[in-house]
Amino acid sequence: LLKGVLADMVSGNGISQRQCGAALRHGRAVLFAAAAAVVVAPVLWVAPAMAAPSQDNDDPPVAGAGVVSFPIVNGRGWLLNVGINSRYDTNLSRFDGADGFRITPQVQGGVGIPLGRQELFVGGLVGRDFILGNDRIPNRNRFAGGGGLNWRLGQRCDGQIAGEYRESLALFSEQANFADNVQSVRTIGGSASCRVGGAFGVTGSVRFTDLQNSAPQQSLFGNRGMNYSAGLTYGRPALGQFSLTGSLDQRVFPRRTVIDPTGAVVSDGVDIYSARLGYQRGIGSRLTLGAGISYLSVKPQPSEQVVLVGPDFGFVVERPGFSGMGFDGSLVLRVGSGLTVSVAGNRRAQSSVNLGALYTLTTAVSADVNYRLGRAITVAAGGSIVRNDYRGGFASDVDVVARVSDKFDRIYGQIGYQAGRLIDVTFEVAHQRRDSTPAIFNFSSTSALLSLRASFGRTQ
Repeated sequence: LLKGVLADMVSGNGISQRQCGAALRHGRAVLFAAAAAVVVAPVLWVAPAMAAPSQDNDDPPVAGAGVVSFPIVNGRGWLLNVGINSRYDTNLSRFDGADGFRITPQVQGGVGIPLGRQELFVGGLVGRDFILGNDRIPNRNRFAGGGGLNWRLGQRCDGQIAGEYRESLALFSEQANFADNVQSVRTIGGSASCRVGGAFGVTGSVRFTDLQNSAPQQSLFGNRGMNYSAGLTYGRPALGQFSLTGSLDQRVFPRRTVIDPTGAVVSDGVDIYSARLGYQRGIGSRLTLGAGISYLSVKPQPSEQVVLVGPDFGFVVERPGFSGMGFDGSLVLRVGSGLTVSVAGNRRAQSSVNLGALYTLTTAVSADVNYRLGRAITVAAGGSIVRNDYRGGFASDVDVVARVSDKFDRIYGQIGYQAGRLIDVTFEVAHQRRDSTPAIFNFSSTSALLSLRASFGRTQ
C-alpha cells in the first residue's frame, strides 16, 4: 500500500524514474521499520495511544508549547511511549528539491512521585533521526531529559518548577534549508498562582532559556535570556475567567556584536514587552474558548549602533523597534460523540533564533477537524497559515541575503486506527509551501507520514 501511494505521489510531482526507484527502495526500509515496531510493541500492556502530530517536522503548534517536551505524570505512576515515525518528503532539505526519507524511532517516558502534597516528576526522550536519500542531512540522535515539581502551599497557592535539556537536528519551517545542525536547548522555569478571596487571583512566572547550534554557520543565531510575567485574574463559573498580564522577554545573542554610541563592543539583543487582556470560558462540555488582545513593544538593545564606513570613521544609526497590537485566540467545539473542531490563532513578537534577523512579527492561524468513526478509526484534516515579518535582518552564511518576510501554508489529511489497546497507527499526507521575500527562499513539498505508537504505563 505504501509503495503504491508513494509511486502515485512521485509521478504526480514529475520526479524522475531514478528518484522514483530510490523512493521505492527507501519505502522497503520504512515498511521493515514499521513491521519491527508492530512485533515489539505488544510485548507489554499498553494504554490508548496519543494522536500523531499535525505540524511540519518539528514546528511547535500554533497554540504554543510548555517548558518540557516529555509527558508529565501527575500523582503516582509512570508512562512509556514507544513509537516510530516514517516520513517521505518530496523536498526533504528545502534546498535542492531532492526527495528522501526521515525515519525516527524514539522512546519517551515519565515518572510521577508524590511527596506529601507535592508531586515530583521526571521524564525524557531518546531517539534517532535516520535520513535516507539526502546527503545534506546526516543521521543524528535526539535526546531530552528533565524534571520538576508541582507544588502546593496551603489551600490557595500552587505552581510548578521545571527544567529540561534537549538536543536534536534543527528541522523548522522558518529555516532557509535543513543541514547538519544539532540544536541544544536548556530551559528552567517556575510559575505560581494564588487565589485571593473567592474570585481574584495573582499569577507569576520566570523562565531561563539557552539555545545553541552545533554548526559554525548557525552559531550567530545562538541566544540566551530571561522571560518574566505577572498577572491578575478574576473568575466566576457563570462568567468565565478574565486576566490582565504583563511580560518581558530579554534575549541576548552572545556571538553577535554591535558597536554602541560610546564605542563599546556589546552583544546584540532585544527586549520584548507585552501587556495582555484575556478571557477564557468553558460553555458546558462541548465548547471551550479563549481570547486575548495585547499591546506589544519591541526594543533592540542597544537602541543605536555605530556603522563603520572606514577604518577610523562611522556614523550612529537608530535600530528600529516596533509598537503595535497583538492577539491570541482558541476555540474547541465538540459536536455529538465523534466530531471535534479546533481553531487557534495569534499575532506575537519573538526573537529570531533560526535565521538572520533580530526579531520576528508572527501572525498564525490554524484549524483542525477530527471525526471518530466508531471505536477504532479516526479521520482528521486541517491546515495552517503562518506569516513572518523579519526585522533587523542581515545576510549570513545561511541566509545569503537578508530575509524580509515569509508566508508558510500547510494542509494535511490524516487517518488513524487504534488496534484495541495495543497499537495506534496513523497515516498522514500533507502539502506545505513557503512564499518568501526575497523569492530565493521559496519552497514547496508534499509529504507522507506513517506513524506507529504504543503507550505503556499506570497512572492514578
